[in-house]
Amino acid sequence: MRLFIKHIKTPTTFSFQLFNNFARNFSSNDSQKDEQIKTAAEEVRKNITVEKYSGITTLNIDRQTTRNSLDVETLKEMTQAIEAFDKDSEAKVLVLNGEGGSFCSGFDLDEIGEKGYNVLTDAAARLLRRPLCDKPTIAAVQGYAVAEGFELALACDLRIIEETAILGCLGRRFGAPQSLFGGRRLTALIGLSRSLDLLMTGRPISGADAYAMGLGCKLTATGTALGESIKLSKSLIKFPQNALIMDKLAAIMSQLNPNSEESMRDEAIMGSLLGSAIEDLNKGVQKFKGGIGKHGKFYKLTEMPLKDWELEESLEEIEVVVKDKEKKP
Repeated sequence: MRLFIKHIKTPTTFSFQLFNNFARNFSSNDSQKDEQIKTAAEEVRKNITVEKYSGITTLNIDRQTTRNSLDVETLKEMTQAIEAFDKDSEAKVLVLNGEGGSFCSGFDLDEIGEKGYNVLTDAAARLLRRPLCDKPTIAAVQGYAVAEGFELALACDLRIIEETAILGCLGRRFGAPQSLFGGRRLTALIGLSRSLDLLMTGRPISGADAYAMGLGCKLTATGTALGESIKLSKSLIKFPQNALIMDKLAAIMSQLNPNSEESMRDEAIMGSLLGSAIEDLNKGVQKFKGGIGKHGKFYKLTEMPLKDWELEESLEEIEVVVKDKEKKP
């Protein structure tokens, strides 16, 4: 264009010059927009990374110093990434993964202490959707998948679980309720009795135990959950997607979304308990900051003064009778 303009010596040169300036400004505006989009993408992916493999999208939580705990910013980034996956017509399957050897250790308790429980649950609102996405979702469970991290894995349609993974409702130590419909989802998957065991005791279970309970579709070796999830995703995207999604939604809706007066009343009652639960949780956060219950410890969570009789030393008197062997004649 510039070379062409130089060789024109007619009155039309002025109009071409204006067009050239317009084109340069238009190109500059496009460049600025591209930079803004790139900057926005970098901001979105501060605590997560998103990768795409011909129809497969992986969302990787990357807060390795806290075993991929969820703070407000991470939850917002995850929401944007999940919404983008929903709107992407080329994206067929979403795989949730954690970087650095752990899936997710739940809400960041330090941030709960600083900003409050409700701030994090508000930021996590997108994760409450039942199902998480209409399209298939898979959790690549490795390392710690506990508290809300456990619930995040339960929110996915399928779970590939490494045999050395640790799963459970570890928020029980600090008075944290199931924030992402974990109780309902867990019961739908493995039944009431086993769910109550995990929910009430908060005890952690291994990946092998989780698989035996029916929480995973495949048990795999350490370090292979993501790869196996990608393989499973490839096997899903080859099918016609409409029927697959219809059948998936029918199954999930029948278990997780019963629309009855009793169900809505029960959820209202659970909501009324939230205020007292938050008070307990605030005390639990202070315990956590003081070192109590860290690293999955379930002992010495409360001070239990011993009674006088428990302090008394007890001695067991044992009488040992030694008999000489009779000598043979």
